[in-house]
Amino acid sequence: MLRSFTTHKEFIPKLLTIAIPIILQNFLQASLNFVDVFMVGQLGDDAVGGVGIGNYIYFIFIMFIFSIASGASIFTAQYWGKKDIKNIRSTLGIGYTFALIASVIFTLIIMLFPRTLIMIYNSDPVVVRLGVQYLEIVVFSFILTSLSIVYSMILRSTEHVIFPLVVSIIGLSLNTFLNYLLIFGNFGFPQLGVRGAAIATLIAQAVSFLILIIFSYIRKHPTAAGFKDLFNYPKALVKEYVKKWLPVMGQAMGWGLGYNMYSIIYGNMGKESLAGYNIACSIERVCLTLFLGLGTACSIMVGNRIGAGEEHKAKDYSKNFLFLAFSISLVIATALIIFRGSIAGIYNLSPKSSEYLFHLLLVMALIMLARVMNITFIGGILKAGGDTFFSMIVDMGGIWLIGVPIAAFAAFILGLPVYYVMALAATEEFVKMTASYIRFVSNKWINNLTKQPA
Repeated sequence: MLRSFTTHKEFIPKLLTIAIPIILQNFLQASLNFVDVFMVGQLGDDAVGGVGIGNYIYFIFIMFIFSIASGASIFTAQYWGKKDIKNIRSTLGIGYTFALIASVIFTLIIMLFPRTLIMIYNSDPVVVRLGVQYLEIVVFSFILTSLSIVYSMILRSTEHVIFPLVVSIIGLSLNTFLNYLLIFGNFGFPQLGVRGAAIATLIAQAVSFLILIIFSYIRKHPTAAGFKDLFNYPKALVKEYVKKWLPVMGQAMGWGLGYNMYSIIYGNMGKESLAGYNIACSIERVCLTLFLGLGTACSIMVGNRIGAGEEHKAKDYSKNFLFLAFSISLVIATALIIFRGSIAGIYNLSPKSSEYLFHLLLVMALIMLARVMNITFIGGILKAGGDTFFSMIVDMGGIWLIGVPIAAFAAFILGLPVYYVMALAATEEFVKMTASYIRFVSNKWINNLTKQPA
């Protein structure tokens, strides 16, 4: 694997050009949630629980939209390898169509049943009230957010990665500043608490979307297409898109709902468990942004090579990414173990919640290697090759047949603390890692989608 890392001289320059902006953008996107949870965390356990639950529901929506964008980006990465701009724009139009339909449906459901959705996770009346306050405002950002995600992922698949990064910097800066003003009532603004966090997120998303679209057309990116180029897409391409997207959607929603099932389990273990878990997850998401960025860069670079007909080089690139993911994950996990006490101490939590957070961070560090390798395999290599059905089976099978049943048994039958529950549920990560490795060495994951009729 190390020998493969030095085989292709263009790998490292291309990796740095593509991966670093994506990693930074992912870090900033994860930081949006982290900033909300951190600032709201100063208001106490109930506020953290309410906003955290609101973000779990928002996360289900994001996972669905992400599946739509991922389906489009699989094709785009390979079309970019052939510099097929026409089909790239058609693919963007297909992604837009599906994203708009989905975001409207999600928006209507949440507007009609916000309290019911919050109570699935936790029945504490204060937590429910605060969660509804947050969700009723954030829901208005769904349509703009869905279009932004599709547009950004298509841009990144065409190796235009700097511009989405700049937009994310603007969005995070604006969100943080507005949080400071509206949560705590600084500089004469009203003190709105969790409502302030929701308003800040809504405004930041709207501004980011407008900047993304306007300047992309000004700079004439491959995605800057006319209405006819976007929505006059061939039926054969729609058919191929749906064929690849359905497993991606099943995987994303299966994983997303399973992830939320964990939150339901932990939420019903008490608000101290929920508060500790919410903060631990926001920290973990920041830690994993590096690897999510590497996974995205992997799907782009490997997908480009497959589309260009260079399958041997695609396999070499994949080995390089696995080597990087393995090495860097060990460093970050070690740092998390060393500094977990200091991290837990910065939050205004009850002693029990703080203790749970301390132990949860240790568990997350110990299972990080498996999580990272799965991100690289499933979100990078297998995605690049269009191996979406296998990815769906592995991801959904792992979480629903292994992770969730173990977590429920450990929490409600054995009555174990939340950190032991998480440790046992992580068995799924190691099973998925083993299955993905076997698939990788078989080479059955490589599919050149540009050879399909369009």
